[in-house]
Amino acid sequence: MARCKSYLVNIPRFYKFQTIDHIMFGYVHGLRRIVRTMSVSEAIRIFLDSFQIDEDNYCFDTAKMTYYRILNSIIEMSDGNKPDDKTVIGFEPLDK
Repeated sequence: MARCKSYLVNIPRFYKFQTIDHIMFGYVHGLRRIVRTMSVSEAIRIFLDSFQIDEDNYCFDTAKMTYYRILNSIIEMSDGNKPDDKTVIGFEPLDK
């Protein structure tokens, strides 16, 4: 009998975020894959500036916390390691 894959168990957690959170995560993560030395904070500020989103509509601190929550949920679905500012999915950590 087929068993449920472990990464499928955590998928509903990923969908609890808002659409803007998913868009922000993809934008920030994409920037960081292209510019490996860019920090999460820099990438979030670029996202907010690019779409002219002000603090009243999408708080920087909330965006940063949400980025790490989404990253953490994706990593938990795959390998279980805790993310940090150097974590970019698809690459080794920057300090290696």
